[in-house]
Amino acid sequence: MDPFRTQHSPAVPAGPDPGDTDEPGDTAGSRAQEGWPGQDYLDGLQRGELYFQRCRWCRTAVYHRLLCPVCASPDLDWEHSSGTGVVRQATVVRRSTGTLRTVGLIDMAEGFRLRATLSGVTADHVRPGTVVRLDPHAARPRELTFRPGGDDGTEHHRTARP
Repeated sequence: MDPFRTQHSPAVPAGPDPGDTDEPGDTAGSRAQEGWPGQDYLDGLQRGELYFQRCRWCRTAVYHRLLCPVCASPDLDWEHSSGTGVVRQATVVRRSTGTLRTVGLIDMAEGFRLRATLSGVTADHVRPGTVVRLDPHAARPRELTFRPGGDDGTEHHRTARP
């Protein structure tokens, strides 16, 4: 007898039975992967696109959250980002391999903030307010990389938000 289960609480099954499938060749694991909402985000990264979440209740834009930080709603939709943002802060990170990379906090045009690698620049050449754009040809999969410049490829500066 389980010491944590009371007499009136029902037993909870350990999980779906892998042999109990709806279709031949279909497993519970493949069904779970198809329904995972973050798969749109990962597929978008492979195509060089960025997706973020927006709360259905208060319309707050967030990046990789389970709950909205404003209203605590779990009801978040995935939306496509323009891929353009403004550097808030930049620094250099030394990897365990000894290589250096520039990392920045970026305020995206849609209203959320994220941390990403900045390619083609060093931290001393990136000022707060530098406009950056998602680099769709980043060498590292599943890692966000941005490069300086707006839609026309030129580097712009604007006043960073407080």
